Amino acid sequence: MVDFINEVEEELRKDDYNRLLKKYGPAIGVVLFLVVAGTGFIEYRKYSDDKKAQAVSAIYTAADSKLDDGRSDDAVAAFADLGNTGPEGYAGLSFMRAAAILEDKGDIGGAVRFFDQAAETFSTPRHKQLAQIKAAYLLADQGAYSDVIDRVSPLAETGEPYEFLARELLGFAHSESGNKASAREQFAYLTSVPGVPPTVKQRAEQSMALMSAKASLVAPEPLEASTPESSPENETVEQGKTTNED
Repeated sequence: MVDFINEVEEELRKDDYNRLLKKYGPAIGVVLFLVVAGTGFIEYRKYSDDKKAQAVSAIYTAADSKLDDGRSDDAVAAFADLGNTGPEGYAGLSFMRAAAILEDKGDIGGAVRFFDQAAETFSTPRHKQLAQIKAAYLLADQGAYSDVIDRVSPLAETGEPYEFLARELLGFAHSESGNKASAREQFAYLTSVPGVPPTVKQRAEQSMALMSAKASLVAPEPLEASTPESSPENETVEQGKTTNED
């Protein structure tokens, strides 16, 4: 009797399962298909991205090898090409490498252009501003202080990744261009706010001390005009007058 009841219950469960399968089977099939297809697509994209990353890495390494072989011009061309065609990270880094090579060769204008291209390529603020401040340092070495001020001022805003370095460079550019008040403002900020790296703070203090020393220098007073003494000729004339009168 128990076996009979169990068989009946099993048949009922099968009937319920068949009814549910007929009712929801197509929807379940679609869901399963989408899950399998989505998983497959994700795995394919991952595989494809890995292959692309390996290919780009090989191109970057080949460009590096050209530099090691002494073919700096070929290396610059290879890095520039990768910068124009590669994914963001490799592209920005390639422009930075090309800029560094030209900087070592003394081509400051070319280096600045590649740093600018790197800044345009990067989307991360820290990487973008690193390229911008490197270009500004090169321009400061060339005495292009007005250009440095224009470039660095946005980077010196509170909370920016390289705020303190940018303020230091901004103070230097103001000082060299003759705007002592603005320079002193930047250096004073760096010596007073918390969080400034010790080396930057020390250089700011030294810059302020140097500016104060230069300002305290007083130009020597001009010598007073001395009363001209009587010349021998005048004395002879006076003596002649006296003799004639006698």
